[in-house]
Amino acid sequence: MSETQRRPEGATDRCGTFETIDGDLVLYDRQNTEAWIQASYAIDFEDVRAYGPTK
Repeated sequence: MSETQRRPEGATDRCGTFETIDGDLVLYDRQNTEAWIQASYAIDFEDVRAYGPTK
């Protein structure tokens, strides 16, 4: 089970998150039931380098 985390000051209450039983993270829009993202892992964007499309 995931631990409770607090949102930063000034953050909107429009977005919500929860963790599935398999450990995936789901981010969703509380005002639009069709807007959500599910991810099984995270990427550290400081480690990502964009070189354009691969051939």
